[in-house]
Amino acid sequence: MNKRKLSIIILIVIIGSIYTDKLQVTPIEEFNISSGFGIDVKKEIGANIQYSIPFSVYEFKKQKRESVRTIIGRNESVVESRQDRQLKSNKPFLIGVQRIIIISQGTATYGILNSINSNFANSQINDRGNITVCKGEAEDILSYKVKGYASSSDYIEGMVKNAVNYNFFPKESTILSIYLALASEGRTLALPYVEVKGKDIVLDGMAVFREDKMAYVLPMEESEIMNMLREESGKGILSLQQSPDQYINYYAKVKRKVACNKEGNRYEFNINLNFQGDIVSNTLYEDIDKKKEKEIEELLSKKTEKMCNDFLDKMKNVYKMDLLELGMYSAAKYGRETGVDWNKEVSNAIIKVNVKVKINKIGRGHH
Repeated sequence: MNKRKLSIIILIVIIGSIYTDKLQVTPIEEFNISSGFGIDVKKEIGANIQYSIPFSVYEFKKQKRESVRTIIGRNESVVESRQDRQLKSNKPFLIGVQRIIIISQGTATYGILNSINSNFANSQINDRGNITVCKGEAEDILSYKVKGYASSSDYIEGMVKNAVNYNFFPKESTILSIYLALASEGRTLALPYVEVKGKDIVLDGMAVFREDKMAYVLPMEESEIMNMLREESGKGILSLQQSPDQYINYYAKVKRKVACNKEGNRYEFNINLNFQGDIVSNTLYEDIDKKKEKEIEELLSKKTEKMCNDFLDKMKNVYKMDLLELGMYSAAKYGRETGVDWNKEVSNAIIKVNVKVKINKIGRGHH
């Protein structure tokens, strides 16, 4: 062995011994590792409220995940609840790896601005983790046992992440995206809504907010239409059905473009939806030639336009809110911070929807 190689080996041994002494690795068993946490608001006597912050934590033993339990911190603010939570645990909390944050319906109705600001300011929390609103108490959802999963947090995270593949759901609903939405003019917050039905936790629609307070829970059928009109892109299924046994299912990607104009004091919006996808199920036609393919595209376009217009009518006359964030485009074009009530302006606006459907493939077994 030459002197150069010997010197390198000696140097590596010296550096390794120095870092072995200085590097202190804390065993995983010495932490409460958060799988998810919730935000509940409890009303007290008088005008006071108390935040109840349940944490679902993994407890490890001998490098194995042994169990999950819920630890609850309570106090008059989200930040102060951390003190109470630590009094109920013999280990420090590792909270930057949470899979989901669950906001109870009561908290969402009361207002989430303080909760979002407090958590966004905490550098230990993962601001890319997804957030949902739940029916009932967040504590109950976090404690719910889902067969085959270590915690309900693991299950709900997967549910929300994979919802983007269907129902035209948004790609993310995170602390960061919510913080930006609440701070931006013309934005309307919408979050996935979960609840326990029977023995299952299900994604059952979207909770929509007026500023930082939840105003409505939209059922899944309306949520799908809102999402395709509101998001820049998405994935989902459109269907034509003549009877229980005669139908076509079309799985597509949609891209949306919005144009905004102003005539006098009234705004006008044109929303163009372009769908491209495949027929994944067909019992309506025995064979599909080019002529029938064009016919299906036209039928799907007309049906989708009608669905969108029906939703817009309800949005403008019942909800009376800018659920599509059209005010964001108006503010960008005509000026921000002018004191405009975008919910009112969009409810009075002319909104036109143009739908174009393109079939790429018709599936195996069809001509």
